[in-house]
Amino acid sequence: MRILASIATLLLSATSSRGCSSVDLGVVSDTNIFVCSDSVVRVTHTPNGTKPKTKSLVINADWSPASYKVANASNQLTITTNKLQVVYDYISNSVSFNDADGSSITNEISHSFSPSTTSSANLSSITQSWKTDSNEGIYGGGEYQSGFINWAGAPLSLVQYNTEAAVPFFLSTKGYGLLWDDYSWTHLNDGMEVSMKYDGQIGTATVDLTAGTHNFQVRTCRPWGCSAVTLVVSVTNTVTKETYVGQNWNIINMPAQLLARVDVPAAGTYLVTVKYSGSQVDKLYINPPNATEFLQLRSEASEGIDYYFMWGEGKMDGAVAGYREASGAAYLFGKHAYGFWQCKNRYHNQSELTGAALEFRKRRIPVDNIVQDYKYWGSLGWGPHWDPSIYPDPAGMVKTLHDNDIRFMVSVWARFDTDTTFYQEMNAKGYIIKDSQYYDPYNPLAREMYYNFSNVSHFSIGVDSLWLDATEPEHFPNYDHQVYLGPGNQYMNPFSLMTSTAIADGLRKDYPNEQGSRVFTLTRSSFAGQQRTGAVLWSGDIMATWDSFRRQIVSALNYQMSGIPYWSEDIGGYFRNNGQYQNPDYWCLLTRWFQFGVFTPIFRVHGQANTELWNFGPYVERWVVDSAINLRYRLLPYIYSGFRRVEQEGYTMQRAMPFDFPGDMNVRNMGDQFMFGESLLVAPVYTPNDTNSDVATRSVYLPAGGWWEFNTGRMMGATVGWTVNISSTILQTPIFARAGTILVMGPKIQHTGEAADPLEVRIYRDSDATFTLFEDDGKSPSMEPNHQFSEITFTWSETNEQLTISDRVGSFPGMLTNRTLNVVIVNENYGTGVEPTLTPNKTVTYTGSKVNILF
Repeated sequence: MRILASIATLLLSATSSRGCSSVDLGVVSDTNIFVCSDSVVRVTHTPNGTKPKTKSLVINADWSPASYKVANASNQLTITTNKLQVVYDYISNSVSFNDADGSSITNEISHSFSPSTTSSANLSSITQSWKTDSNEGIYGGGEYQSGFINWAGAPLSLVQYNTEAAVPFFLSTKGYGLLWDDYSWTHLNDGMEVSMKYDGQIGTATVDLTAGTHNFQVRTCRPWGCSAVTLVVSVTNTVTKETYVGQNWNIINMPAQLLARVDVPAAGTYLVTVKYSGSQVDKLYINPPNATEFLQLRSEASEGIDYYFMWGEGKMDGAVAGYREASGAAYLFGKHAYGFWQCKNRYHNQSELTGAALEFRKRRIPVDNIVQDYKYWGSLGWGPHWDPSIYPDPAGMVKTLHDNDIRFMVSVWARFDTDTTFYQEMNAKGYIIKDSQYYDPYNPLAREMYYNFSNVSHFSIGVDSLWLDATEPEHFPNYDHQVYLGPGNQYMNPFSLMTSTAIADGLRKDYPNEQGSRVFTLTRSSFAGQQRTGAVLWSGDIMATWDSFRRQIVSALNYQMSGIPYWSEDIGGYFRNNGQYQNPDYWCLLTRWFQFGVFTPIFRVHGQANTELWNFGPYVERWVVDSAINLRYRLLPYIYSGFRRVEQEGYTMQRAMPFDFPGDMNVRNMGDQFMFGESLLVAPVYTPNDTNSDVATRSVYLPAGGWWEFNTGRMMGATVGWTVNISSTILQTPIFARAGTILVMGPKIQHTGEAADPLEVRIYRDSDATFTLFEDDGKSPSMEPNHQFSEITFTWSETNEQLTISDRVGSFPGMLTNRTLNVVIVNENYGTGVEPTLTPNKTVTYTGSKVNILF
């Protein structure tokens, strides 16, 4: 390797790759550095002198040429943008990242290549590691059922399963992100493999452990996962006999990895015990406490190392914005998508579905969307077609739903029965993956045909959106088989990205002002970049247990820290007990789950049997409507305005606590409470009621500052973070508003098409506040240059005790020109809870002109 000793500083006009400028390092090296923008840099390391790949399934940015300087001194080359310094070291052949002032952010430790053991092609197993601080939080990577949120030092397998979704973007509390542009089976922070002895369904290993937090990974059911498994990981001191349980799993659709975390109090020799049922444990890995000092990624079948560094200038939101700049914006959905979704397995015929929809309207239970799950094809075979014996007039059914202001989504799979015309047409063209019934979404012509099948059966008759089920896909048909782009093992993970792309591309081309104006799909898998296709992940077929509910909270938060802001779940769990309708404990679980769902991006119920609320009796129906569904609809002005920020700013609405409090060490591992937008702290109740009580009590951590309790109007505050115990009735969720919040709430409505008037403006005092209300027609393309909308900014001055409502900016067809605003200064037992405040402090008729209101 040639070392450049001269010192020079120059502006470069460099070659471009994916819109990024390639920096001439001046040496023959396996390393390439590309400057994409002031804050995004691409780094590649390639084996055997090969060139970096020129096409990416993930990156779609059209970057303008970046301006930067290069300084070449001694053994280092420094690339400087307005926000970032990237240093290449000629001796170690490694890259470091510093902020604009030269302070270290992170640096490569090492990279390596070895022959791939999972592919016969000329591919490599690749490994890359970076330095991290010992107390640095690392998040993202997708959605997992472990119940953990911070991956610092933890092992993790990134591969698609029912209930787990791989998204190779990682986010640091230091305000940077790493996007790993690789599509094969990937592993985070490989642990030390431990040999186990087996006795029946118990595996044991004796190991020496240091004091501190140890992470355990049990790989089981590889490669396909299991149906139903129980598994307990525990650690016992061989001298004191004290036992510490790290994880107790009881789960259906068990993925191929189970994670446990144990705080070992003292160094010593320990017996690690894995008790399991339903499968043989494959391997056990342990990561010691000092594993938090680095982050490592290993992929099994790759052409080379390829990653993007996103610098958020110390802010996690900024790093996420960099990820979306690189891989595509998360567009604003039609307003109906933020309402309630009714779904179940399954409606069996046309009259059952329309009858349920009309019953919602009759009972005045708010709803915007209803879903047809699979098997509407009846005896015709697995595929996207309607059996006329059970759905005699699907077009008429869609019209009936639309006439009642209900949108319609239909389930579609990526596999077809072999006797259907869908399979036969695909197979004749070579579009079916060998030895399977799944189509090959990596082939653009296969994607077009896949979309056209649903266009004929669904979109042409007015179906609003598709539910793309089993897009992992189930049982890995691409494993050890070729796909259009190459070895299936190399392209293990992006199946869902390519399938959702098929639907988005077709709709945007054929229906630009209808279904394609704001594409919405639901899917059971995900990958980096999928947000640009309008696809929402749901967490798969989960169990209806309190522990499963707890895991969904963490899954939601970690997934959205992977850069993708849209997530959903089966509220109430998919696998339900047959006695769900008579079981008071399940009634409580269902209600609490709905209350959590209010504060997720997409609010959807699903499960086995009949999920319509009236099946659970009048008490449950009223509990859920009064405490959850009405609250969701009342919060729509806040929610819709927030998701406009998601589209425009790269923002995230459902926010793990480190987003807003990255320096607070108390929240680094906190996965059971979160911020919803910048103003509301939500702490879901995920346990049954207290013993012999009609309330449930949980602890809530309040970061330093002032907080108003949503349900009582009580104000709390401190200069440091503190924990409070909150007891909640079945009609309450622990919610806190930051001091200095303006919360704009709408009226109770039956669907999002109803007029949002009057508005209630709740002011949570003790600090200045501002909020911008965004409104549009809820359906026209929101990213078009001529998109019409309005914005009204509310500003509270604590010193002057004055609310200022700005001039309205903009307009749109159907806009309410005059608005009734009920202004409420929240106080104890006043301006609280879900119900509208009957006697506001002041009522203002707003006509679009600036108003100052003194109190």
